[in-house]
Amino acid sequence: MHSKVEELWALEKRNWLDGADFYERQLAPDAAMVIPYPEARKDRIAALSGKCPARQWEAVELYDQSVTQRGETVLLSYRVVAWRDCCAAPLRARCASTYLDDDGSWLRLSHERETLEVEETQGKVSILRRPERPEPRLGAA
Repeated sequence: MHSKVEELWALEKRNWLDGADFYERQLAPDAAMVIPYPEARKDRIAALSGKCPARQWEAVELYDQSVTQRGETVLLSYRVVAWRDCCAAPLRARCASTYLDDDGSWLRLSHERETLEVEETQGKVSILRRPERPEPRLGAA
């Protein structure tokens, strides 16, 4: 299961960092997302419409990671600190994602995210810094 676990954590991180096309390919037809902003449980269609146009997370750090497997279903639970280009402060959250092994392809069945207060994460993770961005240049590329 070790390589399977590494593959799942890599997929989970890609769901944070990669674009809407990847997100859509990984999302099961009957998926459910529970994300606090905007508050609501979303089905697959609502989750995908909220992802377009996708604002990508620039950097994420997953920690306190846990894996539970029952048959073809795997639950990943973790905490995350994540930067997005539109926000001054990082998101700090507790998350859980459920994946199904569908004939060798992993499909994300659900994702739940609960925002954490800064105090709940201090001292538990390294300081995640926003990646350096190249200076914008004016004129033709």
